[in-house]
Amino acid sequence: MELGQPAREKRSELEGHYVTLLHTLGQKPGMLGQIFTKSQNKIQDPAMLFKVIDMVDNENWLLLGADIKGDIYEGLLEKNAEDTKSGAGQYFTPAP
Repeated sequence: MELGQPAREKRSELEGHYVTLLHTLGQKPGMLGQIFTKSQNKIQDPAMLFKVIDMVDNENWLLLGADIKGDIYEGLLEKNAEDTKSGAGQYFTPAP
């Protein structure tokens, strides 16, 4: 399905807003700024960025327990470590 011009423009605007947001968060004081320092948008397709944001937005995070959120976070970190060719090591807590 081909996107119409307005849909493409909105998704491109979303990408620009996301990059600006990452930069702004990186300037915040404290831990929040540290987390987002030098953060980059690695999602090069605006339609995919839109889909990811939509999926995250549709989840009811308040109903998920802390263990599930922790598992999700560790899984994302593990996946990131596998995808990174720098060999920086593991950033998740390995199973006992």
